[in-house]
Amino acid sequence: MTLTRMPTGEPVGLTFTEATEFNIDNGAEGATILALYQNGSQHIVHVRETRQEILDARRAALED
Repeated sequence: MTLTRMPTGEPVGLTFTEATEFNIDNGAEGATILALYQNGSQHIVHVRETRQEILDARRAALED
């Protein structure tokens, strides 16, 4: 799925699988902090999308 990086507005592509663990937190200036844990590594991005938008995009990505 593709989200929007904050504050630059650049697209950032992320891959979710059933095994992907993640945390979603509120960040500064309207950003949402998304932390992904995959295969022993951690990836943290600040994105424009809301918690619900991220969860909806994840659900859609896993349905494909």
